[in-house]
Amino acid sequence: MQNFIIISRTFAEITPESADGGDFSDHGFVAEREEVSFRELVCLLRKHRYPSASGGDISKDIWFSSGFDIIDFGDGTEREESIHFHKDNNPNVEKYWTLAAEFAGVV
Repeated sequence: MQNFIIISRTFAEITPESADGGDFSDHGFVAEREEVSFRELVCLLRKHRYPSASGGDISKDIWFSSGFDIIDFGDGTEREESIHFHKDNNPNVEKYWTLAAEFAGVV
């Protein structure tokens, strides 16, 4: 029995210069594959309140983002982090992704 949910954590950074070019200055993985408990997932979702799609239907294809925060006032760099349902999860784990979003109040 699997007692965890597998997630990926990503980030994207924008500077004023990269925004002018319509791209990120940096992006990638914080963690490509991370096992978290249901409780840990709910806590993460409370910090990543913005779903990738609107409409209220949550599925494994929806990820959640923190929104951009300024991390360097000197050069204006902003950073956003996101959490994603990982493809290595068992199929029955998707219901816990949805349930955690409900418990976190993000849907």
